[in-house]
Amino acid sequence: MKVKIPRELAGVLFPKVLTIELNDFDIALFLPSLYFKILGGGRTRAKRVNDPEAIGKYIDSLAKHSALEGFHTPDGRRVLERLVRTSLITTGKVGQAKHSEQILTIAPYSLLACKPGFPTDSRRQRGADIFLYHTLRKKTGADEPLRDLMRQFFGRGVVISRLPEITGSYDGQTELDLLTRLMITFLDGFEVTRVGAIADRTAPSSCPAQADTLAEDILRYLFAYCELMPAQALTQYLMALIQLELFMYTLRLVHGINALVRNPNTLPAAMQSHFEPSEPEVYLDFTGTLNGLSQHMASACVRRDVEAYQQFLSSNILLRQLDRYAEKLMRTPRQRADVEQVLGGHTAGPEYLQGLLLLREHPIKVYIEAAASTDEDSIREANNPSKDETEPEELEWLKTMIADAETNVDRVIGLLAEGQRVNALSNFMSWFAGAGGLTKASGILSGVPKNRRSWRYAPGNDLLAVLVQLAAARKIEPNSEQKVPQAMSLRDFLAFLEHRFGILIDRPPAPFSGAEYVAAARDNLRAMLVRLRQMGVFTDLSDDFTVQRLHPPYADTK
Repeated sequence: MKVKIPRELAGVLFPKVLTIELNDFDIALFLPSLYFKILGGGRTRAKRVNDPEAIGKYIDSLAKHSALEGFHTPDGRRVLERLVRTSLITTGKVGQAKHSEQILTIAPYSLLACKPGFPTDSRRQRGADIFLYHTLRKKTGADEPLRDLMRQFFGRGVVISRLPEITGSYDGQTELDLLTRLMITFLDGFEVTRVGAIADRTAPSSCPAQADTLAEDILRYLFAYCELMPAQALTQYLMALIQLELFMYTLRLVHGINALVRNPNTLPAAMQSHFEPSEPEVYLDFTGTLNGLSQHMASACVRRDVEAYQQFLSSNILLRQLDRYAEKLMRTPRQRADVEQVLGGHTAGPEYLQGLLLLREHPIKVYIEAAASTDEDSIREANNPSKDETEPEELEWLKTMIADAETNVDRVIGLLAEGQRVNALSNFMSWFAGAGGLTKASGILSGVPKNRRSWRYAPGNDLLAVLVQLAAARKIEPNSEQKVPQAMSLRDFLAFLEHRFGILIDRPPAPFSGAEYVAAARDNLRAMLVRLRQMGVFTDLSDDFTVQRLHPPYADTK
């Protein structure tokens, strides 16, 4: 039987742990939403003014644009529609019935891609656009410096209006590539979207150094390559980078929160205020050998992380409930001082989460246990079909479910987790697969979507190229005379991956040991080098790591 959860206790989203909703995520729809948040200062979108289903209307408007010639005929119109559908828009079906087609997003070659207000459903971004906006804003210091940077990166050739309108136009002078110029022309056919009055809020990150380093990666990458790549390549690589960063951030947060719940007396490395390498180690397989040891290690890492997400459900619900109990106790003068002492004046962040867990070790825990007992009674009442206290056998299955729980809090968390497990874990795995790019060429995950046992960490060429580019970009010191990424040694590349992301290629992860696994990892390194050589990135002048060089795509190859 499924545990029924009272409405006031239902839910697993807890922004003080993670503001991103762990659910299905598609990076292909992401950049225009991020552009909108940055240009709009984090504000929400006002009412929808453009119809995503009126695809023909917008293509007709483009065909009649004064900047285009030769598309007025039926044949010209068909050619133009094919070009728009393949290069300028992403489409999808409407609703569960899928009875019609709509524009999901505009190709993000320019900041103006956010002008139409697509995707119309902001929930599709799972709050990742809000999280990334606030993370980048914190790194740059304020909204205006961030907007200036984005104009530098993606605003070439356009004049962007001031708020509250999100619009702009071609400046009439700057030379642009054909697709970017065509996209800007296409956008002239859409109505202007305005920002709302309310800005989206977000809680401080529970992994502040991880979030700060994520923002540093993205900004350093854009500074290094924005003038070296065409717009199409830059946005494609940037989406791969953002996808990886979001995946690794949430993965480290999940492991960190689980570790904190296991041992509240010590903040895990992932939750420190300064960056430290942290769990987990992620072994990437490049051999592609079915049933080989290298693939086995990459698959084992995925299984470990899937189990961590499953454990995270209970960890997150525990912190969510303790936060509710702490708020209730803060309303009572007798308990407020004790709660404030344990929480140390923090209202969010890693120290606050640690304080919530430490409340269970403080004498004030008797009040928390009493509040949990009340919640347990509410759950029992919601699951008692007869509503008759004289028939306790109706609830025997609940008792069996939480028989091993030692405290009232443990019992409540067990019931809340069990009642929401199916839907929550399905959403968690949708995020894991979506942010991991399981169905994308740029993802870190590979495998059959419906066969989780086949999932493994095995990136394609696009992500491998991005990793090389990022490693080279991070070697450029701020304010240095060097502006263009240079070739780097293979040893430096491997060291960067391990330090920044915990990514392993040339050695086995824990708990694998033994000569056979070491040999498999060595073969895996050779397989990656073959791939890099085919991509034109690797030059093997010697077997010595200090001599072998990697040349980042689009960077200086001297």
